[in-house]
Amino acid sequence: MKPRPWNGLVNTCMSKKQLEEISNLLLAYSAGEYHVKGAISDEVDELDMIISGINMLGEELLTTNVSRDFFSSIFNSVSDLVFIVGENGKLIDANETVLRTFDINPEKMSRISLEEFVSPDAKYLFQLIAENLADAGSQYRTETTLLTPSGTLIYGSCTCTKLFDRFEKFNGYLVNIKDITEEKEKENLILRTIISTQQNEQRRVADDLHDSLGQELSMAQLMLSNLSRYAGKDETFDTLLNTCTEILQSSVKHLREICFDLMPSALIKGGLAHGARQLVQRLKTQDEIEVDFTAAEDFPRLNPDVEIAMYRIVQEFINNMIKHAKATLLIIELSVKKDETIYIKLKDNGKGFDMERLNQLGENRGLQNIQTKVKAYGGTSEMNAQIGKGTELIITFPLKRQL
Repeated sequence: MKPRPWNGLVNTCMSKKQLEEISNLLLAYSAGEYHVKGAISDEVDELDMIISGINMLGEELLTTNVSRDFFSSIFNSVSDLVFIVGENGKLIDANETVLRTFDINPEKMSRISLEEFVSPDAKYLFQLIAENLADAGSQYRTETTLLTPSGTLIYGSCTCTKLFDRFEKFNGYLVNIKDITEEKEKENLILRTIISTQQNEQRRVADDLHDSLGQELSMAQLMLSNLSRYAGKDETFDTLLNTCTEILQSSVKHLREICFDLMPSALIKGGLAHGARQLVQRLKTQDEIEVDFTAAEDFPRLNPDVEIAMYRIVQEFINNMIKHAKATLLIIELSVKKDETIYIKLKDNGKGFDMERLNQLGENRGLQNIQTKVKAYGGTSEMNAQIGKGTELIITFPLKRQL
């Protein structure tokens, strides 16, 4: 056997070294060490070309990895709650703030839908996002409420956009929720203070009317009753006496009604259910309107300010129904749902109205007053009305916040 040429032996050694270089590069890249570079020999043969190609791949992987790490660092460092949601509403990813706030195991993330994070009154959040982001370039903003496993309610300012890959294929939604609980609490505190001040003033006026004017009218009644002993002697006198007595009795009745409307004693003593029931009893004296009133036996006493505010809403709904709706049926339901939500439903079968037109004309002050009262105590309100189909108002409150 002839000995191998010297250059053949060198080539064999170089090939072995190059193959080891390629092997080491692949091991390094599999470990994420994309900064490692393979040495190029002086021969610059096919194996060197492969090493050079792997080096270029390493540079690209390093750039991509740095970009991904940079994005991941930002994604997990922001204090906002950031969700990446698939087109089916299931989570694809979420930042550290979400994982920490809701105590989520990252491995179970893909089994969770966005709606599992929101409070019961915001359960249609994903549906609203999908509907409002039908156009690819659009952005959707709204306010929502989230509920943590410990029962803490988070008010959020929600900004949503669609996500696309580099081939312009739709990949899901980016949902960024900024915690505005503190701002909302301050805003609601101001609203509650205003409402409470109004209610205290109404209570004061009712007490003053009862203690001053009420006493004076009672004294006038007593004096007129003393004059009745002179009745029968003069026809004109009798007529004037009867007229004064009727006017005075009517004034006393109206005064009692005003005091009741300003601050109903039934509400103060028995709570919202009892106060609403007495309000309904007064309404039932009008034969034109049928009333279907139901209140759960376990309907609780609430914060006094909440009870008064909700009573005012029931009162306003009934007054509007009598003045404008031409209804023959009123439905009132007070209950507590299984998720510990206070539920108040008011509905009539009147002529209804066009809500959109009302908003455009700026004649929705009554509805805005209702929304303001409900919002002040952390509740939600939903008004549904259609011409010819009546009006429905549904109010919900988290029970724990109202006791």
